[in-house]
Amino acid sequence: MKDRIRAVASVSPGASRVCGLCGGAPAVVRLPFAVGRQDTPPRVKEYRILGIGPRRKRFVQRHRWVWCLLWLCRQCGGKPMSDRLWSAIQSHPETQRLVGEGFNETRLDRDFKGAEGEVTFSEEPV
Repeated sequence: MKDRIRAVASVSPGASRVCGLCGGAPAVVRLPFAVGRQDTPPRVKEYRILGIGPRRKRFVQRHRWVWCLLWLCRQCGGKPMSDRLWSAIQSHPETQRLVGEGFNETRLDRDFKGAEGEVTFSEEPV
């Protein structure tokens, strides 16, 4: 939680965004976050170390992630992450809608370059 939010100034000149934390304008820091859920039950995946030896098994589970953007002003975006930021993510309208549809996990990825509403999948060990 000691990470700092990296500023990405990708604002179109005509758009006037409001900060998701303090309500100040202009909000120029783009903070991507994903709301997800388990897409499949845990399943066995077999693998070999370096392609030799006996097959080993591990359980993996597929997750579906829907990406959203939270816009912050430079002052709020430069502060360390806090509970207030997580509250803003949880109260985001898209998060509320997805939770109503059964999504129950949230994660941040500052390096995500996609658009809002994009759906990605990940396979994670159980």
